[in-house]
Formats: sequence, structure tokens, C-alpha cells
Amino acid sequence: MLKVENVEIESKSFEFIHLEMPAAPILILKGKKGFVMCGYLNIDAAEKLGDFAVRAPGVRDLDTLLDAEVAQCTSIASSAGVETGMKVREILRFL
Repeated sequence: MLKVENVEIESKSFEFIHLEMPAAPILILKGKKGFVMCGYLNIDAAEKLGDFAVRAPGVRDLDTLLDAEVAQCTSIASSAGVETGMKVREILRFL
């Protein structure tokens, strides 16, 4: 089942996409400038496309996504100040 909802986190609006898959869900939290993706999705593809993207694997819902650590990010995200090991909640201001 695909669920898309608008969510407000720390006074910012985001689009949250949740797609149930057999083993684990595909999750994306999209802001105006970039997005956070779960482990299913490919950071190298986002880099090639020039996206501001962050990868946070091992998540199951919005709460675990927000509490997850950044495992990888594109060079655009890195140049904006995103670093691996930061919590997703910490990087929302960049999105």
C-alpha cells in the first residue's frame, strides 16, 4: 500500500511517502530543497542526478526515520553542512 501525506515537523512542511514492501517499507521524506531516503534507494543515482539527498537505512516509519543517523549523502548535501552520523532530525533545516 502506498501512503503519501503532508507532515509538519519543527515548523517546516514535508511530503512523507511510505510504500509497504514484503521485507521492509520504502520511505522518503521530501522537503523543498532535498530528501531523505531509506536504505532501499540508491545514493549514487541521486548523486548522478545532482539531487540534495540523504540516505538513512534501517528505518520502518517516520519516527524511526527522524531518529536515524545519516549513513550517506550527496556532495550537494555535504556542501550544505550535512555529515554522516548526524541524526535526520538535525538535518531537516537543510531540506
